[in-house]
Amino acid sequence: MTSPKQAHATDNGRYYTHPVTGQQLVSITNVLDTISKPALVPAAVKITADAAQAMVPQLVASALVPRCKPKRVADECGQCTDCLIKTIKRQYKLVWEHAADTGTRVHDHAEAHLTGRQIMADPEVEPFMKSYLQFLADFEIDVNEHIEAAEMTVANPSLGLAGTLDVMARLRLDGFVPGEATKQLPGDRRALWIYDIKTSLTKAADVLYREQPLQLAAQRHCREAWLADGSVIDMPKGIVGAAILNLRTDGYEFIPVPSGEPEWRAYQGLLSGTHWLHQDVVKGLRPVHPSGRAKAATKTTTTRKAA
Repeated sequence: MTSPKQAHATDNGRYYTHPVTGQQLVSITNVLDTISKPALVPAAVKITADAAQAMVPQLVASALVPRCKPKRVADECGQCTDCLIKTIKRQYKLVWEHAADTGTRVHDHAEAHLTGRQIMADPEVEPFMKSYLQFLADFEIDVNEHIEAAEMTVANPSLGLAGTLDVMARLRLDGFVPGEATKQLPGDRRALWIYDIKTSLTKAADVLYREQPLQLAAQRHCREAWLADGSVIDMPKGIVGAAILNLRTDGYEFIPVPSGEPEWRAYQGLLSGTHWLHQDVVKGLRPVHPSGRAKAATKTTTTRKAA
């Protein structure tokens, strides 16, 4: 995930600071974190099991190693059973962090290609970029003529929302039509689309996730755009379609998705829930005596986020 200069981390996830008013706006993808992602648990279990299987010899040998009882990760011996188990339990986070870092670097190189910015070569990114260049060629996209914006932050301040879209481009495609194939426009006509780049080393190129149309719908319905110099302009008009561009090391798939009023209404429902959750209304609520008087706080009193 890219990190625009107006974005910052909070206890409730990513927020943006409006460059003019200073208003705090929740990130578009932060809102989508409220959607359950059941596939994450099996994925984490598989990575953990694979790591344990690969370390069976070390685990057997660790039975003869005294426990080191470290207070910090940096102090772990890496040989006793406790340390090896901690290493195995951390493996899925390391795998996911590497995937996220790869995705960020691919986005950075893609944006640099579209804008002409110089960037250092990255061997791990090159296969993804080869697929991206093939997409640009196949869809006849001239970066000098047909790219309207790349990595542009967009916002809907009245709803307290902001996010960063990957690419806004003019394509030779008509808008998305539910249940029908997207049609090519006649002659040299082009229409305005937004598309979001997704990368993976393991998923097939035609994979979509249910929250992705909502992400693009939120971007499409923003009211303003923030430029690099801190100025604010109206959101470009006439966006007819939205798509996911799945980049893989061996190819790509460009998948138009619905991003109209039904998706926008659904997203706004999640947004309302997110604003309420981030108020942390339950914090400070106390048990009461039969008289109605609040009981004194204890050290064990906590509030928890839903699993």
